[in-house]
Amino acid sequence: MSLCPTPGLAPVKSPLREIFDNPAYSIPAAVSKRAEFFLFFADVIYPMFDPSLLVVFRKRLLTGELESLVFQAVLDRLVKDGWVAKRSKQRLDSTHVCGLLSHMSRLECVRETIRLALEYLERRQLLPESWTTLWDHYVESKVDHRCTVETLKTKFLQAGKDMCTILEWANTQDVAIKDAEAIRLAQRVFDENYERDEQGEYQQTRAQPTGAVHNPHEPQAQWSSKSTIKDKTWVGYKTQVAETVQEEPREAGEPTQNFIAALVTQNASESDKPSMAMVLSEQANMGLEPPPVLYVDGAYVCGPSLHEAQEDVRELHGPAPASPDRGKVFTVEAFDIKVEEQQAICPAGQTSSNCSRLREEKTGKVDYRFEWNNTLCGACPRRAECIAATQTHRTLVVGEYHTLLQARRREMLTEAFKLDMHHRNGIEGTQSELIRGYGLRHARYRSLAKTRLQNYLIGAACNLRRWFRRVQWEAARTPCTLVSAQAAATGKT
Repeated sequence: MSLCPTPGLAPVKSPLREIFDNPAYSIPAAVSKRAEFFLFFADVIYPMFDPSLLVVFRKRLLTGELESLVFQAVLDRLVKDGWVAKRSKQRLDSTHVCGLLSHMSRLECVRETIRLALEYLERRQLLPESWTTLWDHYVESKVDHRCTVETLKTKFLQAGKDMCTILEWANTQDVAIKDAEAIRLAQRVFDENYERDEQGEYQQTRAQPTGAVHNPHEPQAQWSSKSTIKDKTWVGYKTQVAETVQEEPREAGEPTQNFIAALVTQNASESDKPSMAMVLSEQANMGLEPPPVLYVDGAYVCGPSLHEAQEDVRELHGPAPASPDRGKVFTVEAFDIKVEEQQAICPAGQTSSNCSRLREEKTGKVDYRFEWNNTLCGACPRRAECIAATQTHRTLVVGEYHTLLQARRREMLTEAFKLDMHHRNGIEGTQSELIRGYGLRHARYRSLAKTRLQNYLIGAACNLRRWFRRVQWEAARTPCTLVSAQAAATGKT
């Protein structure tokens, strides 16, 4: 089979080929071999490329669940050429991706869902004649947002009744109607926004559940917040970014040797702690070994994650979250707790009088409760600093792996830990590069799978650019290095 340009298009010389053919760069043969991958795209793919092929290419990748194909091809070449080690130190952090479509209010979301259901039934010629009023309300007209709050609330409740009517009718139809995407979406939106009161009337739920639909045209886009005070919220997705860590400091103007090792796109509501396992699993599927050291922030650090890292003979470097603030009394950090010995020592030097092992039946989670009896606490000179006036004695409940958390919190106070954590800071710059330079912040397509594909392509493009810049920089330095070596050998300066 021969490769030829797209019919009707004149041969075009690619930008990559123009750069490599430019004698001003003076790229040595040894360095040029590293650019064979670029030249393959420059000479073979670029001349036959047509923008319309992107749609077909994207569909084929999505159909075959091969969203990571391009990213993995680039990463494999970086590993083969020695730019990325199979086992290397890395840093990990997450960033949010806003969905393609605008966020809707709950009333807008419900009304738009009804409109989609009615239009689906109308296309199938199944719309009952008695639903003319519904068609006029939800298809032919829109809500006037200048209405009062009470009017909007009334419209929301009426929309719930109308949606209930549609769903009850659909349940009397054959399976093809009940399982239609528009009907299933309507059922989901209804369940997330309405509940029955004591009188059997449907009322608005106080809050939507995690993962609720906020736009029926992009139901996979979820609401989430960046912090506990919810000062940064979005509707969309979340992406975990893992990057290799360069140990040696860079010279002025030296391009980075760090490359993106994983990009995991997930639902916005998913926590960072279990996401770390997903990142390591993806790297294993791509032929990489678990990093010996992984730099993270406090969102990834907990007792179980530290224990898992210890069992896997790797290090998880990141600050441990602080224990809950109890106001004026001592927090858990003030106690010396030895879970393995089932013993704890309070700030006054008193050893706990009792230790109980607690296990939740549903989750299997194990906690330990330490207690100091009334005799110890009643006569303690530091009683006011430890327990409230209404309490008789002090109790503590900690997790099964609290010893690891306690050790990490103490390690955080050392200068060595603070200095080592500087290796994590670079991931912030990488995320800024992906967001500002490649558009990672905003999804260009709808659905989680298409957003995952977009992010993988962004990661591949970022790695290619970093690789190319590194090759150029080393090529520019090579002649100078050879001249310096010859001068040293002949004794000339």
